[in-house]
Amino acid sequence: MNSKSIIKHLAIELFIYGILVSAYALIVLEFLSDPLNDMFNENIVLYAFAGLVIIVLQGAFLERITSFLMVRLGLPHSE
Repeated sequence: MNSKSIIKHLAIELFIYGILVSAYALIVLEFLSDPLNDMFNENIVLYAFAGLVIIVLQGAFLERITSFLMVRLGLPHSE
């Protein structure tokens, strides 16, 4: 695979990932901002743990979705 096609595939993957991250951020802001704010004010330790769990889960979820879409588009997925 030449460097031009690698860059093209990486750009497509980053574009897809950017759209997914933007959609995810809007959804989280809509549904989790108030509960997380309340948790921050009431129990900071639980808030920290919940934040870490959310970070790990969103990373795994977005990677899975991006990989799935790359396979569906017939593009190699960068590892």
